[in-house]
Order: sequence, then C-alpha cells, then structure tokens
Amino acid sequence: MYTSRVAGAAPSRRGRSTVIVVREVTDRGTAHADQVRQRILEGAARAFARSGLQGTSVPDIAAECGVSVGLLYRYFTSKADLYTAICSVETKAEAEGLRQELELISDPRAWLEHAVDFYLGRLSGEGGAGLLLGAMAEAPVNEVVRSSLRLRRQVIVEFIESFIQARISPGSLPDGLPVASFSRAIAMLLDGVVVEWAVAGPDLDLAQVREAILALVTTLIAGAGRSQAPNPAVPSA
Repeated sequence: MYTSRVAGAAPSRRGRSTVIVVREVTDRGTAHADQVRQRILEGAARAFARSGLQGTSVPDIAAECGVSVGLLYRYFTSKADLYTAICSVETKAEAEGLRQELELISDPRAWLEHAVDFYLGRLSGEGGAGLLLGAMAEAPVNEVVRSSLRLRRQVIVEFIESFIQARISPGSLPDGLPVASFSRAIAMLLDGVVVEWAVAGPDLDLAQVREAILALVTTLIAGAGRSQAPNPAVPSA
C-alpha cells in the first residue's frame, strides 16, 4: 500500500528540480552539438572552396574547423557525407530564399533575369563552379555525391518548370509539350556554364554568359511556341 501511495503522489519539489536540471543539461548538450555541427559545416565549406572536393582531406577539414579528426567523425561518417550535408542545407535554404524573392516579381523577363543572376552568382561565388566540378568528377564512383548533385538538379528543373507553367502566357506553348523533359534539357544546357568556367578560367565574361543564357532560354521557349503553328502550304510545282 505504501508503494502504491508513493507512485500516485505528485513529485516532490526536489524531484521536480532534478527533472528540470536534467532537461537543462540535455538542452545545453543538444545546443552545443548543433553549434559544433554548424562549425564543421562552415569550416568544411571553406576547405572545399579552397582546395576542391578531391583535394581536401578529412584532416584538412578538421584543421579548418579547429576540431579533432575523431570529433569530426562523430558528426559525419565520411568526407562525402559531409559534402552532401553542405549541399543539402545550402540548396534547400537558397531555393526557399529564391522562391520568396521570385514571388514578388510579376514580369516574366524580370523573373527570368533574377533567377539567372542567382544561378551565376552561386557559380562565381566561393566554392561555386570549382567545387561543383570536383563533385561531378567524384559522382561516377560515389553514390552519396551523386545524390547531392541530383538534389541540385531537381531544384533547378523545378524552377524552370515553374517559370514555364506560371510565367508563360497560356496558349503560347503547344498542347502536350513535355514540360518536365523540356525543363531538364534546359538545366543540362545551363550546366555547360560550369564547363565553360573550367575552360575560360579568370577570362570568363559573366556578362556575356548571362546574355547567352537569357537568349538561349527565351529562344527555346519561343521556338517551342512557334512549333504549334501549322506548317505553311508548300506551293505546287
């Protein structure tokens, strides 16, 4: 009877204090772990930007972050896992930020220009095209890296699809146009900028690249629209 009465009684003040202290310690531990993880992500991003994916070792990353290799492995199982985490966090955050910015733009041309400027800004920024090239070289033999590149490609394709579906006047494109395939083709062409960056190096003229991309996308979409018009009659001989 004594045991039953104690089990049903409200916790003592000392008991409640112990629970509160345990929760506070747990919360502080979780917050500290999150801070360390973020510190590793930021340091790894700097290391990758400086030396590329293949040219950066785990000890390099640990030194950049100011942590031991053992501590780094407590948070990430491999360099590829760390790279994927960086790509996932950055891609999702940037995609959401860009979507919010584009929602405020109603003019299709201005919408497209803003999206292209964002794309080129990411490629020309620290760790942009150079890191992407390293990841592309690693992807054929590393499924983890390949998955992060697929996520990036998916985001780009979705933006192109949203532009075609929401920003192009209804009726200006042929019925049955495979928007998904069309968008994927444009995304593949956009990745040609990464190759051009590697070939041209510091001589790459981003202004010319920007105009080329805008001309390419608008011409492709306009050409798809014209394809729905009936062919002119062929004059008889």
